[in-house]
Amino acid sequence: MINTNTERIYKEISQLPNNEKMILLSKLMLEISVYLERNCKVNIYDIKGVGKEIWEGIDAQEYVNKERASWE
Repeated sequence: MINTNTERIYKEISQLPNNEKMILLSKLMLEISVYLERNCKVNIYDIKGVGKEIWEGIDAQEYVNKERASWE
């Protein structure tokens, strides 16, 4: 359920012209990205092995050779 303050603010924002909505959106995105940068530290090793099932049964060198051949 949406907070009543959130709903009220959204209704007000929805009445703004699109250029003002874009300005507001940019400000919010910047604020959130700064927050995430400060508070959400990511360890690159946490993603080790993600998606490995996609490459199952595929020879790495053969794949690279095909990709390089497609560039010509």
